[in-house]
Amino acid sequence: MAGIRHLAPLAGKALYADFALDFAFAWILGVVFQYFTIVPMRDIGRLKGIWAAIRADTLSIIAFQIGLFLGMWLYQEVIFSPGLPKTSATYWMMMQLSMVLGFFTAWPVNAWLVRVGWKEKM
Repeated sequence: MAGIRHLAPLAGKALYADFALDFAFAWILGVVFQYFTIVPMRDIGRLKGIWAAIRADTLSIIAFQIGLFLGMWLYQEVIFSPGLPKTSATYWMMMQLSMVLGFFTAWPVNAWLVRVGWKEKM
């Protein structure tokens, strides 16, 4: 599509560069959201709040992204090789299914994080 810039490939695949950028944004946003949730609930200072947010969300984001990226890799590299265009409805439907897979890979990690007190029950 004209006008849309693509990331430089990583290991020869643009998909892997997408994964790296998506992970970075997900982690940063996750930590920020956790920070603004944890600090008021626990009434702690900034540095303790940042550490608590990193501790609460890092493993969760990693677990979610494993499921999401596995699903994306399967439909982009295996099922619909050489990949679906991001402008297709099928791409976005498969993305939603991949996010459901991410939810299930993150579930046990989040349960553990709540059990050990690093995350709050919601």
